[in-house]
Amino acid sequence: MNPLFKRQIPFIALLVGLLVFGAAAPQQMVDVGIWALIYGFAAIGLSLLMGLAGQVSLGHAAFIAVGAYTQALLVAKANLNPLLAAPISVVAAMLVALLVGLPLLRLRGHFLALATLGLGIIVGVFVTEQEFTGGTSGIFGLPNISFGGRVYDTSQEYFLLLTPVVVIGLWLASNLVHSRTGRALSAVNDSEVAAECLGVDTFALRLRVFVVSAGYAGLAGVFYTHWLTIVNPSVSHFELSVKILLMVVLGGLGTVWGALIGAVAVQLLDDGLRGLIPILIPDAKGEIQLIGFGVVLVLVIILMPGGLAQLWARLMSAVRQRKHPIVRGEHETPVSQEEQRALLEESLKLLARAEHMPAGQTILAIRGLTKRYGGVTALDNLDLDVKAGEIMALIGPNGAGKTTAFNMITGVMVPTEGSVLLQGTEVAGKRPHIAAEIGATRTFQNLQTFKSTTVIGNVKVARHLRSKAGLVRGMLMLDRTEERLIDQASQAAIDAMGLTSLADKQIADLAFGKQRQVEVARALALEPSVLLLDEPMAGLSGPERDSLSWLLRRVKASGVTVLLVEHDVAAVMALADRVAVLDDGKLISLGTPAHVTSDPKVIAAYLGEEDDQSGGPATGAPTATSGAAAGGLA
Repeated sequence: MNPLFKRQIPFIALLVGLLVFGAAAPQQMVDVGIWALIYGFAAIGLSLLMGLAGQVSLGHAAFIAVGAYTQALLVAKANLNPLLAAPISVVAAMLVALLVGLPLLRLRGHFLALATLGLGIIVGVFVTEQEFTGGTSGIFGLPNISFGGRVYDTSQEYFLLLTPVVVIGLWLASNLVHSRTGRALSAVNDSEVAAECLGVDTFALRLRVFVVSAGYAGLAGVFYTHWLTIVNPSVSHFELSVKILLMVVLGGLGTVWGALIGAVAVQLLDDGLRGLIPILIPDAKGEIQLIGFGVVLVLVIILMPGGLAQLWARLMSAVRQRKHPIVRGEHETPVSQEEQRALLEESLKLLARAEHMPAGQTILAIRGLTKRYGGVTALDNLDLDVKAGEIMALIGPNGAGKTTAFNMITGVMVPTEGSVLLQGTEVAGKRPHIAAEIGATRTFQNLQTFKSTTVIGNVKVARHLRSKAGLVRGMLMLDRTEERLIDQASQAAIDAMGLTSLADKQIADLAFGKQRQVEVARALALEPSVLLLDEPMAGLSGPERDSLSWLLRRVKASGVTVLLVEHDVAAVMALADRVAVLDDGKLISLGTPAHVTSDPKVIAAYLGEEDDQSGGPATGAPTATSGAAAGGLA
């Protein structure tokens, strides 16, 4: 079966199931279903915001209110046809999201959640106090939706009207999750710094998804308006935001299907609580079911943080395990070193680019690079030129400032002073995606993998800069050709690292050394001009180190510049064209491996020896911090 068609089967089944339910179910259940679909549509948008963009919103009802009030005003006051008013109302909600998202999305965590809560309060107060919105009474007497000579004024008819809209909205959201944009945002959730170093502009992507999420909420507001035929300030209340949030959490973050399933579960819960709580608490008034929502939300977070989607995934995993038990090593076929090298050569051809700077020219110019933390100087006035087409190693004792230099070169850290010119463009103090766009990417001393996906899923993120499909193309599945090219290049990078058999494995299940290799494969897949590797050999076996050294020589031969931090000094000296030595944040030596190994300053830094100022022999004992490198220089 065609994989593309196979992906559509669940949506076809959902459409048929909802149509049958709408036509055959009792009216009371259909009424519950209508509210589940209306709020579920908004929950799908919030699921994109929380599951993809990792942004918690406690005021999502504000966008429902914007859509609902705009629709009511256009229909009741401007006498516009509801079908013509609907897209304007959706755009109004998206426009509000854009305006508030520009400042709000620069916040993180609970600060953003509180800011969105404030937005909901502001919208609620605004529509309550304004005369043109009807004040506390709202706008009433609105018509039912009608077109094609048919008025959708019964429960069954309105449910059948909602059904295709919700299924299409779910289909679009699901496509977005599996698109270039969705892949990048998922990576941001796992490791924002790693995603940015691969060229992902996290703020821009989060803003786009925030706007799309508001669009879903705005359309939910439109359907809300024409089902009740009245809109009042209750549509903006915090209780509604909590309900939609619970739908997303109960269904499972990161899955748009879960949002719809959660909507059905919460609406049934709401209906049940409205009947149960007055029995348990006779004098209960107002939205007392909020207590029940709160209890369920806390229990889900504690007992089932992945929601119903997590429970479903566990069940399916158990079924697959029972049907197809995994026998480790059952299908592994030994590959000779010659066969592996031939595969790597073919893979590198796919990753080769013609526009590298000519060898010997300065591709990375560092001037006066300094980082201070209060009275501590981590890096002190570093001047360094890296030539195109060379392998330069940056070595030094622990705490010498090597990783600090990497962080400032790639934009992870803002320097206190200094300049970093990458191919003639200043990148010091700019976001990491800027350096990646110019052609520099990196690996990390402490692993920064995307734990929620597979090996090939990790590597695909690195193709973000080498592909162009945006949010709309991804939602409409107009990116299939580009996705095939991404698959091909990502597989080539995986093959280049000898990880072919692990491509579809969850990266979280791999050993540390294999995850380290995936980081290198991911960096290669970006097709960088400058590749910065921070201790890439840490955790690798002897054969894996040999393979990586061979690969780096081939990468250099293709025109890529490599800047390497590594504690295995013997391997560095055999691999690097030039070596820069840092000690206590200062550059103390620069030159060929032979020059550096014989430099008295380097020997002193690593072995604790120093020249006797009176001409006598050195008497200093080796220092504890320099012991790790001593064997490599001895």
